[in-house]
Amino acid sequence: MGNPPKKKDKARPHQRQHPQKPRFPILWKLIAVAGLALCGMIVVLLVKRAPQSDISLKIGDQTVPSDVFCLVMQQNRSEVVSMYTSQGLSTAQTSFWRTEVEGKSPARALLDDTMQELQELAAAYQLAQSCGFGLDGGLGGVTERMETENDLRSAKLEAGEHVYGLQSYTLQTYLSYETDWIASQYCSDAAHPGMDISQSQLYEYYQEHLDQYQKYDDISFSYLKVDLNQLDDSQKQVVQTQAAQLAQEMTQGKELQQQAAAYHALTPYMTHVDILSDQVASYSRAIGDVMELGWDLQPGEDTGLVELNGYLFLVQCTSRVEYDYQPFEQVQSVILSQMRKERYETLLQQTADSLTIEADLTELESFIIQEMEDANGK
Repeated sequence: MGNPPKKKDKARPHQRQHPQKPRFPILWKLIAVAGLALCGMIVVLLVKRAPQSDISLKIGDQTVPSDVFCLVMQQNRSEVVSMYTSQGLSTAQTSFWRTEVEGKSPARALLDDTMQELQELAAAYQLAQSCGFGLDGGLGGVTERMETENDLRSAKLEAGEHVYGLQSYTLQTYLSYETDWIASQYCSDAAHPGMDISQSQLYEYYQEHLDQYQKYDDISFSYLKVDLNQLDDSQKQVVQTQAAQLAQEMTQGKELQQQAAAYHALTPYMTHVDILSDQVASYSRAIGDVMELGWDLQPGEDTGLVELNGYLFLVQCTSRVEYDYQPFEQVQSVILSQMRKERYETLLQQTADSLTIEADLTELESFIIQEMEDANGK
């Protein structure tokens, strides 16, 4: 099949699906990672506390064990707490989990979120069993399978043998492992419903998602970037004056780096980068502000002097090699994998929605209240 015509207006890096870039400084990344680690510790600690009693819950053909219910419940807890505290409730209240806001208590909201996730989990095991993947007991047997796997790994370690991956699984990591494995097994076989995708369907998907397969240009920038907040008033005045003079010279079509060499106050803030197509994602994380300002420039063009978020910028594009879309034949296998994943997710949701629930929801809500209040010492 032929390739599509070239697209005149190429998307900026932040507008394309690839890459998806975080937009915060390294400091905030570290704080976010630390926060996630702490949240993970809290969830693990809460889940390890034995539930007061077993629950009775069946979704479709899948029996939901109490430890799986508690795990999913605790994973959804913080979001529910955040939602209700933002509406005026306080976790210091002994009645927090029972107090209704607009007709629904936090306990009921947590139950709803937990059940929704459990339905999707049950759907994965339902599909696995219908396809004969051999997971004895389905979701109901997950704890026993995890313990068996952990025993095998422990025995290998004691015998001095190498163990691939984790030395042992938690319930959370084992569920993730099994559901990923189910998805992989399902999507790898064209005989499974929804996985047989024709060549014409692949090409139609390619045409509908062209921006995903557009190769970034190679591009080079010379740029001035000054953090004005780091300068005292006299330094700031000198830098701004010289930067304005430099910007005026640039209107005559001169090279930024060459012209900046004459300005002693600016040279420490001058940088030149050559960015290849496959480096755009990493550079976007490092100098996303510069790339945002200069992405549409052609060689020799500059932004003029720009003051933004406490920084002073002057960006010039020095070279550019334009690329078009990646050929269909080159990305065909990627499209097949993506389409199968999307179809699997759709099928999973459809299956989840169709499963019947056998449970007393009032009892489950009471179970949640008891668990939450006991965990908080109330």
